Amino acid sequence: MKKLVSLEREKIYRDLWHLSWPVMMFMIFQTSLELVDFFWVGMLGTDALAALSLSHNIFWVLFTLSQLITVSTLSLTSRYRGGGDIESVKLVARHTLWLAVFISVLVIIFIFTLGDYVLSLYQVEPEVHRQALIYLQVAGTSFLFLYGGVGLAFCLQGVGDSFTSMGILVFTNIINIVLDPFLIFGWLFFPPLGILGAALASLLARAVGFSLILYVVISGRISPSGLKVPDLFSLRLSGKVFKKMFAIGLPASLQGMTRPITGAVMMWIVALFGTEAVASFGVGLRLLSFCFILIAGLNMGTATMVGQSLGACLRDLTEEIISRAMKLALAVQTVMALAAFAAAPTIMGIFAEDPLVIDMGISYIRIITPALVVMGPLHVIAATFKGAGRTVPHMVSALIANWLIKIPLALSFALLLGLETDGVWLAITLSIFAELGILLFWYRKREWLYRGMRARLREEMI
Repeated sequence: MKKLVSLEREKIYRDLWHLSWPVMMFMIFQTSLELVDFFWVGMLGTDALAALSLSHNIFWVLFTLSQLITVSTLSLTSRYRGGGDIESVKLVARHTLWLAVFISVLVIIFIFTLGDYVLSLYQVEPEVHRQALIYLQVAGTSFLFLYGGVGLAFCLQGVGDSFTSMGILVFTNIINIVLDPFLIFGWLFFPPLGILGAALASLLARAVGFSLILYVVISGRISPSGLKVPDLFSLRLSGKVFKKMFAIGLPASLQGMTRPITGAVMMWIVALFGTEAVASFGVGLRLLSFCFILIAGLNMGTATMVGQSLGACLRDLTEEIISRAMKLALAVQTVMALAAFAAAPTIMGIFAEDPLVIDMGISYIRIITPALVVMGPLHVIAATFKGAGRTVPHMVSALIANWLIKIPLALSFALLLGLETDGVWLAITLSIFAELGILLFWYRKREWLYRGMRARLREEMI
């Protein structure tokens, strides 16, 4: 297998860029896809826009279960690749696929049995509920392809190939973007399906993407890494591998679920102030996704490089990688935060016509701007823990920040102090600062550094 990450001090920035820019491109298309969905569906009216906001919120809560797969896959494959253990990389890839299949089946069953009940908790208008359920059930079926596709993409990321996997995911999003207006409005010979069309476009695109990444990993073609797992569907599985994946992935998944679950609770609080508030929160969240495009790429690049350097037991290099990534993250997020603050009125006006929706959205973006800056170092520290396979700290910090700080403050500010939606936005900002503080405390203990190298040494002795 070709070595794609140099693990040389003078090439840190080059390697970070090499690993990060494909992820950034994917994030651009992913965020664009969500905005395109909101743009087209917004033409169907405020009810449809609110329905898409609700169903997207629940959809992404369920998608965070993929972190059980992706974080463990990235951590293990990067450390095995750094240590030169190619057979273990292939073994992890096979277990990744089957774990994805198992989880996707459980999630789809959940959607069709309890999705209606979950939506009813929001107590929205009947038409909003009806359309949200349609989108959630149809788009939710794509989890069968989504979990497996993303899991295998992280296998390639772990061995240093960001380009191939993210290229396939970008292609998948292009298909989705193109299909959207044809299926939503009935262009050409297609029937007008409304919000159902948006859901079908997502389902079809993800099926294509999964087929492509299966071909790459099984055949060993296209990817410059040369990773080839012809027995990917083999049922020769190991309980020890699954145990490792759960030990790393379960805390990451709980952490990942914490934010969107509390986001769903926040959506419930926001819904108390009307359909316009729900629509503004949904659009605002999608718009702010652009502020995390660069940092998401840097997050992935940092995690991969930290994992490989720990796998090679290069302590000084690991610390230098983190230092340089931290400086980049802080600079990038400062620029993105200032841009979001200045452009908020213009951007909100593109995706909504209701003046109240626009005003609430502008307020959301501007109140949360300070938090966007600190999200830079927060993401780098989180990536460090991922690469080291030490996912408990981020889980704990997320649980405290979201459940013990964000939600209580949101209820207090919005209802008791009468700040309404502005109180919700302020609570979100303060919770992010709290999460960074907790992560910094854990990071400075440096336990993650020694544990990551010891784990790799123990594997070599077995």
